[in-house]
Amino acid sequence: MGNRRLKADALKRIAFINFGGIGDEILFAPVIEEIKKHLPQAHCTLFLERRSQSVKDLLTIDEVIPLQVQGQSRQSLFAELWNRLRKGNFDAVISSGSSPFIPILLFASGIPVRVGFQTGAVSRALLTTEAPLAPKHDRKGYAAEMYFALASSFLKALLGDAYQPMRPVLPHLKPPSEADRQWAASVIPSHPPGSKILIHPGVSAISVQKNILKGWPPIRWAECITQLCQQGHQVYLAGGPDDAETIDQIQKSLPATLHGFHNLYGQTKNLLQLGALVLAADVLVCVDSSPMHLAVGYQKPLVALFGPTDERKLLPAHDARFQAATVENLSCRPCLWDVRNDNCATSECLQVPVSQVLAKVRQALEVTASPAV
Repeated sequence: MGNRRLKADALKRIAFINFGGIGDEILFAPVIEEIKKHLPQAHCTLFLERRSQSVKDLLTIDEVIPLQVQGQSRQSLFAELWNRLRKGNFDAVISSGSSPFIPILLFASGIPVRVGFQTGAVSRALLTTEAPLAPKHDRKGYAAEMYFALASSFLKALLGDAYQPMRPVLPHLKPPSEADRQWAASVIPSHPPGSKILIHPGVSAISVQKNILKGWPPIRWAECITQLCQQGHQVYLAGGPDDAETIDQIQKSLPATLHGFHNLYGQTKNLLQLGALVLAADVLVCVDSSPMHLAVGYQKPLVALFGPTDERKLLPAHDARFQAATVENLSCRPCLWDVRNDNCATSECLQVPVSQVLAKVRQALEVTASPAV
């Protein structure tokens, strides 16, 4: 069934499939946002990994269905997903991922409108709309743009020339509640002198277990915090449950007395509270992690430290609000996912100089944190 034969208002239930961490779901958010904008009558359901289900609080989505992906075989996962899709009475399904099994799964679900990436003869035969997807070695642009091709290809086929895609492609997240905003204002008040710098050093425990290392040594965090405080800034340290050891090591490396330093570790209970802190601060400093994507989703200036991963894929291009700090002139980076699936033995790429991070913070502070158009 071709999409042009459908009327937009006939699409009452749409399923989205996107597996990954919280950052991956935020990168996927423009797909859902764009389709909700043009098909407001549709009830939208997102199938995602159980570990990322808290992202529902941030997205414009009617329902999330979490699935256990880690530790489950692909066959079991696809069988469960097929069963849920069959029972969901969906009019359309939109799936990320480049596996050749995805078009087969979508076709087997019996859903009339099936949207996925163009991956060859199978997708061409079984999908009703294919979105362009560059070969893996050529994917250098912002991942949200890559995902967004799913929405724009679908809506272009459905609405024709009347459709005008979102530009620029950025995630736009639900704002925290007024209560969370007031709480954040109480811990990051506007009246102390100096800029408000929020530091979030954390990475997920799952990535560490897989030897996917993206963190900065605690001693460098401590040096960075110390210098920021000495420059007259107010510095706020936050982190999640996985970050207790890192936070403790940072604190032990700080001077006994440090004017302008505030430890907020353990005070945030959910993503919206962390989002409220991001909004209350002037700049977020973090690594390649979900807080980075949170700041992009709220269009707040940030400095993100990148080691083996590619900042070109994970931060919007040509936007001065979002700064990447890296080890410069290191020919082997970025390597993760393109060359290897975990860190090398030396991980030289994680030794980002403190001086570069401080310089990036100065650049970020010069940017007006106005929402993207």
